[in-house]
Amino acid sequence: MSISSTLKKLLIVNKENLPKLEWLSAGEHFIPIYFTDILDRVLKDERLNEAERTHFQLLAQMLEEHYHLDYQENFRQLKKAFAPFDPDTEVRYFPEYSEEYREACRTELLHGVERFLNICNFREMTEEQTAEILEARYPGILSIKVDMQKLEFFRIFYRGIRHEEKTGKALWLLKENYPSLKFKRIFILARYKKEHESRILVKVFRDVDVENLKVVVPEVRLCLPIIDQIKVGASFSGALGTTIMKILLAASFKLALLIPMLLTFALGFVRSICGFFNSRMKCLKTYSESLYHQSLAGNMGAVNLLVEQAETQEVKEAFLAYFMLYVCRKENLTMQKLDSRIEAWLNENFGFHIDFEVEDALQKLLDKGLALKPACGETGEPYFKVYDLPSALRRLDALWDEHHQENRAGETQTDRLADA
Repeated sequence: MSISSTLKKLLIVNKENLPKLEWLSAGEHFIPIYFTDILDRVLKDERLNEAERTHFQLLAQMLEEHYHLDYQENFRQLKKAFAPFDPDTEVRYFPEYSEEYREACRTELLHGVERFLNICNFREMTEEQTAEILEARYPGILSIKVDMQKLEFFRIFYRGIRHEEKTGKALWLLKENYPSLKFKRIFILARYKKEHESRILVKVFRDVDVENLKVVVPEVRLCLPIIDQIKVGASFSGALGTTIMKILLAASFKLALLIPMLLTFALGFVRSICGFFNSRMKCLKTYSESLYHQSLAGNMGAVNLLVEQAETQEVKEAFLAYFMLYVCRKENLTMQKLDSRIEAWLNENFGFHIDFEVEDALQKLLDKGLALKPACGETGEPYFKVYDLPSALRRLDALWDEHHQENRAGETQTDRLADA
């Protein structure tokens, strides 16, 4: 075996040694398009007349208002549940929370966040999958050891992956390409153990390389990469070896010769220490830059971002399902046909292949009263129809009035209790 191949085997992570990660799903349910852009394309559809375009604008506005109203109550509950654990709050008065109340808040917070993660189309890594990535060694400037001892649990959710080809280096000469993945969004949910106050940690990151996934772990220890360890060790060993060699080769040992030898060793030792600190500062700089540029939000800000994305995602799914059923109302579209029509429309208009969640979208239309109950066709497979635009707008308006009547009834009941 040649020296070159030996060094590659030792210092470069070969493709065969990298985790295969077949379990990562490339199919993406999330619709990475602004709702305003979707609405613009719908309004330009040649199958609509001017009156229908006006009605679709009203439909979009009413759907946004409805889902915003629906999610505000959930968001208020999450804020209340997160209040005892929020490290970023400016509030300075806190009531005496009992441990039972704190535990109830933790449970409600975790369940609420999981629900919104599901709506936002995040997928969770299992413990085995998380360990497969975090324990793998990749070439690169960062060498991080993960410490899970303080954590009761640590959960990673991801959404969207992108394939890339990267290059690893050893000794500045040897290079080898290796496949890599980039997570478009990473959401972490962690809880510390009781001896660490059972704190809750919520954070969102963007564009995280699979080999740098360790940066999202809250408890880590930075280490020097193997190349930097070799550089520092070689510098120190060279200085020490040179000094010893000079002493051994000296014909007659004299004090006058000892001083320059010690100075040579001291200079080499100082160079080794400086090299160590330079390498350490380079690792810290890379680590801090990764956190700075890839961190989107944390704690209550992350929860707020999650709720906002869930709300927008619900609107886009319901609107697209209604639009396609409306323009294809002369056909009897089954769930499968509707799914393929929407995916083809998104691909044609925006160039994205998206795995549309048609079942969830149809359920939204049924819940809002915009779709009729499915009927069975000649093949026995159910097909779906929606109400016409004026009827759909009236139904949404009636739902809005009903919700406000319930709110007014609740306010009246509260006023009566206050007067009593």
